[in-house]
Amino acid sequence: MAYAAVVSLKHTIEQLLSNDETKDVLSLSETMLIYNELPHLISFLKTIKSLPNNKIVDPASEKRVKDAAQKLEDLIDSLVSDLFLSESKRSISADEISLNFSFSQQLQNVNEEVATTLAGMTGIGKTTLAKQVYIDPLVIEKFEIRLFVHIGPQYSQSEEIVLLVLDQLGVVVPSDKLVDHKNKDYLTQQLRKALSSKKYLIVLDDIQRYLKRPNVFLLPLLNESKSWKLLHQTAFGNSEEKCSRELELIGKKIARNCDGLPAPIIQVGENLRGKSFQERKALSENEDPLVITRDDDTPLSKALYFSYMMLPQYLKLCFLYMGVFPKYYEIFQSKLIKLWVCEGLLDPEQILGILDAEGTAGKYLDLLICQSVVLREKQTSLDDEISKNCRLHFTFRSLCVTESKSEFCFHILKKFTDCTPENIKGHKRLCVHNNIVLAFPQVHEWMESVPNARSLLCFGPKQKYPIVFPFNFRLLKIIDALAIRFYEFPLQILVLVHLSYLAITCDGKLPNSISRLWNLEILIVCRHHNIKLSNNCPIYLPIEIWKMKKLKQLSCMGFDMPAPPPDDSHLILEMLLTVSGVSVHSCTMEVLSRIPNLKRIAVQIESAHDSNENFSFFNHFASLYEAFESFKCVVVNPNLKSQIVRCIPNFPQDIRKLCLSGCGLPWENMGVIASLPNLTVLTLRWYAFWGPVWKTNEVQFPSLQYLLLEDLDIERWEFDGELFPYLDHVIFRHCYKLKKIQNQLEFVNRVEVDDCSLSFEKKMRKWRSTYDIEAKIRSSSTDL
Repeated sequence: MAYAAVVSLKHTIEQLLSNDETKDVLSLSETMLIYNELPHLISFLKTIKSLPNNKIVDPASEKRVKDAAQKLEDLIDSLVSDLFLSESKRSISADEISLNFSFSQQLQNVNEEVATTLAGMTGIGKTTLAKQVYIDPLVIEKFEIRLFVHIGPQYSQSEEIVLLVLDQLGVVVPSDKLVDHKNKDYLTQQLRKALSSKKYLIVLDDIQRYLKRPNVFLLPLLNESKSWKLLHQTAFGNSEEKCSRELELIGKKIARNCDGLPAPIIQVGENLRGKSFQERKALSENEDPLVITRDDDTPLSKALYFSYMMLPQYLKLCFLYMGVFPKYYEIFQSKLIKLWVCEGLLDPEQILGILDAEGTAGKYLDLLICQSVVLREKQTSLDDEISKNCRLHFTFRSLCVTESKSEFCFHILKKFTDCTPENIKGHKRLCVHNNIVLAFPQVHEWMESVPNARSLLCFGPKQKYPIVFPFNFRLLKIIDALAIRFYEFPLQILVLVHLSYLAITCDGKLPNSISRLWNLEILIVCRHHNIKLSNNCPIYLPIEIWKMKKLKQLSCMGFDMPAPPPDDSHLILEMLLTVSGVSVHSCTMEVLSRIPNLKRIAVQIESAHDSNENFSFFNHFASLYEAFESFKCVVVNPNLKSQIVRCIPNFPQDIRKLCLSGCGLPWENMGVIASLPNLTVLTLRWYAFWGPVWKTNEVQFPSLQYLLLEDLDIERWEFDGELFPYLDHVIFRHCYKLKKIQNQLEFVNRVEVDDCSLSFEKKMRKWRSTYDIEAKIRSSSTDL
């Protein structure tokens, strides 16, 4: 994909120029000559790819652009590696590699979005359902005018769609009104005139984009029962063959693998007709019941590829990249967008600032969900339109995997044969879905055939014993090896100076030379065993961590931030936004004052030796941070007979999210939290507060929208006056003593009860039927 290669090259040159030690690796004048041409090339490639059936650039020319960009990027990264590892410099000129592309005109393809009310992924049955409604006798009887207008990609502006509707209505538009699309008012007037005083139903089918509107109806996937019913009807409906019990079990497994999408269920059902028992059994054992390829001539494959091709160019690579995750892998939004950013997949023109990259990536994900090519798995606590977790349907994941092979986007290593040189040659992203393949010495030898690999992602099942990890890729930018265990921090990582994302599991300390990873933005270190020293002293990160100025996220379970050197005021982590896994020993004034843009922090308190913590560090937060987002505190192994946290801290007034666990606070101390003006999310878990009665009043929690109470000993929640004005979602989970709540809860839009007392569950069922509220009630004994 030439577009992705050129965008990546632009990111690399920007990093080169931003560092005083690397900007002279290339001749500055020739570097700027190339760099200034890249935005034009990016814009051109992005535009031509958005034009349907475009033949401006042939595949061979596009491949030459991609190869040239990748070759130059490899050369730059190799020189930078040599610079940091051997401290020797060698300049290269633009003559070593040709990248001479100049375009005087920029093509544009502006699309207006047209709202529709029926949405869902390709193959879910939108058109089928619309046609069923359209030909329904009651509909025919009610509407004087009925139009079923197929739009398609060739009609992208609202004026063109109005012309299609007018044509079906028999309205003749004068030729002078067809010269351009500036006669919107005229066309609207003609449409209003043709439909005035009449009841009409107009179905606009196959609109490629829709706006987020309250009236959008998203078609759901079929459940397992309906999937099996559709498959059975398709495969055996017109056959005299009986479906035995054993065959039914096989069929249900195949239906389940179709993941609830009607179109592949129907196609698989048709493929099963006339097959032998062994053939059907073999199909049920496949990971996917269908393989989607570009050359497949089936209607489903054509429709899926059409949905992919209609994505804007800047979204295509981000979408393909999601295929790196295994099937049914729970993809966390926060992890995905960080990988996108560190991989350099974002359109540089859409990033407003250096700290805005993750926000831009989040918008990309929302757009992919809106286009129904990515499924929203779990919403955030505040907004149903924002995804917390997401996944790919197996059909689109199959498309991503097959398409990535031709585009050399990534390569999956799952079997021994996947690792052969002929299979991995040319790929820059290697994704290990079965970590055991790394145990073969032959695989490590084969991997030497791809020395310019940029990413190594290990998502396979965790192994009991350490596995030899391949560190022979000196240009690596991404290492995600949380599923692989290291006894100690592997020192081979320290020569990988291009790393921007590092996630590993190891039990040892981090070396002082960690600062050699000057480009690191994400550092995640998990422990296989969280073993405390006998003297209960905290384990600090090396003080050199303060030299890693590009860090944006630091998540090191069991480690603490050391105090910065007092004699060097220039050691400031301005880009660090998130710190997690540390204890309260990291939250001193000396540490926090050197992290000026911190937005999220998660701390742990060891009840054994950090008892009676008073959160004194939070007294400084109000003066240090103006826009602090969230604070999370977990008391590990709390003593339920004593109060671990002696008093409520002075939280910043702008804090939006607060999560407490194991603090052992009495409900009387809730007043400080209840007065926070901008608090929208409050999560209380595992003895965060204790006592039988929680009393609240209507002036408290002025902005609270989401409340979770989990594993608390509360018995009654009493309100004095009205409930909190903006409370929208309340979850009660494992509150086994909870019996009584006043009726103000009826004004909450969504209530969830998960395994609480029987009397409380009974009360909530009554409320659900009486007040018609959205209440989900789950019990370990009954599934409702």
